[in-house]
Amino acid sequence: GIAKMVGLICTLAAAGVSISPTARRLVLVRHGAVNREKAVPAIKPGGFYGGNVDVPLSTVGEAEALAAAKHIAANHLDEVKIIWSSPMRRALFGARAVGTALAVAASEGGVWQPPMEIDTFEAFREVDRGPIGAGWTDLTAEEIEARDGPDAMQRFALESTPGAFNAVNGGEGFCDVRSRVLEQRDAMLRALPPGGAGVIVSHMWVTRAMVGEALGEPNPMRVDIPTASISVVDYPEGFSAQAFASGACEPPTVACVGLKPSLE
Repeated sequence: GIAKMVGLICTLAAAGVSISPTARRLVLVRHGAVNREKAVPAIKPGGFYGGNVDVPLSTVGEAEALAAAKHIAANHLDEVKIIWSSPMRRALFGARAVGTALAVAASEGGVWQPPMEIDTFEAFREVDRGPIGAGWTDLTAEEIEARDGPDAMQRFALESTPGAFNAVNGGEGFCDVRSRVLEQRDAMLRALPPGGAGVIVSHMWVTRAMVGEALGEPNPMRVDIPTASISVVDYPEGFSAQAFASGACEPPTVACVGLKPSLE
């Protein structure tokens, strides 16, 4: 299935695959592991936090983000033209780490290259899980299923009517996340030169929206995106979410999904 295919393409990607001169590459990074206790307000162990609570990275999460940044600098140094990020601090840490790692690698010839600027976009914020109390924020998966039914998470993932899931969790269904993410992703593709790459540092469900589209996987829960993992997708000339959905452009090429660099 998809897991086996992803393992194969990650193995191939580790060897390094150059971008077609007419394609545009996106390097998609999820933030590192978090520390729920240090969130404001604090989130219980196992509690969902999403885009509502600015949960900081844990010490391990910071190390994971730095490892991902080093991997990107080692494998995509000459490609990266743009770094975009979620505005949430757990993602911004990773985006700044990528910018710094690229600058250090580019400066090895002896001339310091300052880190490129990072642009943040609300469209890359993690899924809105609704307010604490009425919504899913700070509830565990078990508590959500007890309240809203054993298939609540599956319904969230497969919801196809914009805005409909707000009645359940006070926030978003996956289709709402996917819509805003793909629109902003298309803007990055338009901003990139042919043969160039952009880095997007964001969240699990945001990354699932882009990777799931590229894989042709309608159920985002089948797309495994570990913390601080890297996914690489190459998009052909003329690609957009709308053009792809209508068959008006070639499909993207998935180079790697969920590749997690080892910690030093």
